[in-house]
Amino acid sequence: MPGPHGDRRRVSADVKNALENDSDWTYDILQLEKVTEHHALTQLGFKIFDRWKVADALSCNEDILHRWLCTIEAHYHAGNAYHNATHAADVLQATSYFLDSPTVAAHISENHAIAAILAAAVHDLDHPGRGNAFLINTRQSLAVLYNDHSVLENHHVALAFQLTLQQNSNVNIFSNLSREEFTSMRHAMVEMVLATDISRHFEYLVKFNKVSRLSLRGAYTLCESIEFQMNVVDVPDDARDGNSLTICNMLVKCADISNPTREWSLCQKWAYRIVEEYFDQTKEEREKGLPVTMEVFDRKTCNVPLTQCGFIDMFVREAFANFSEFANLGHLSAQLEANYEQWKSQTSSWTPANNVSLHT
Repeated sequence: MPGPHGDRRRVSADVKNALENDSDWTYDILQLEKVTEHHALTQLGFKIFDRWKVADALSCNEDILHRWLCTIEAHYHAGNAYHNATHAADVLQATSYFLDSPTVAAHISENHAIAAILAAAVHDLDHPGRGNAFLINTRQSLAVLYNDHSVLENHHVALAFQLTLQQNSNVNIFSNLSREEFTSMRHAMVEMVLATDISRHFEYLVKFNKVSRLSLRGAYTLCESIEFQMNVVDVPDDARDGNSLTICNMLVKCADISNPTREWSLCQKWAYRIVEEYFDQTKEEREKGLPVTMEVFDRKTCNVPLTQCGFIDMFVREAFANFSEFANLGHLSAQLEANYEQWKSQTSSWTPANNVSLHT
């Protein structure tokens, strides 16, 4: 098949087959990774960008948009077990799926929908395979630059704009936007990528819950109350815009942590990938005498199923319970609970010997 900068239309039958059903939650992004030789982000991205008419929304030439996507993919680290371009493609597919929800569509602006698509593609750009705490503890230049606050998230989105706006790059997808349009798009993308910082998870969850409760209450009342209909009309534009952005922040956040809501085989494979990265980080921290940021992720002692139950308990369950209720996507929470029970059933029989080689 062609390289990442080749003609996007000249793809093999295997790639075409792997691109089918990409609007389904059961979509297998790992099969696409395999048949595209790790170019899932560009191949799926081309299709999703076409579906959402991203080029039209940006008044951008499609060739420039495609070159931009290739540039973005090239700046992900293929050597990372988890934080690579395939993860970005997975989050992009999830984001597109969530945006397809009629309830979501009714509450967000077109500008924010496009921003969410772009933010998903760049949200882990140039991820080094180590977390924020590691970068801070090793006094990496990025940690110094961003004053230890959302270090990687700031870097991901900053680099995305640096690559896009550099002179003579021929990948500036924003060149035909007005100053106001660019400012709005940039603000939204920055906010959505920063929202993926897991250390701020509950802050964004609280904000979303406030907006979703009002929206759901409004949906129920709208059919009953003329007064409410008049109030909806009177909602200030800036409030609508703020609510739209809050919803999209949560949408991209959920897309980023959606692996436990996928069908079991994908859920398991993604879990093994992230655990491998965490094992490597813990090993390096011990070798360098650094604070160990995630004690449970030691290859010699880790109970992987137990860590996955813990992650679901702490972060995923409540986020998806609230988001799926809002977006009318209850099957996501149902799949999450089925996967939780699968992990739970393995906790008692898991031994460190299982950790020797999880992701190959």
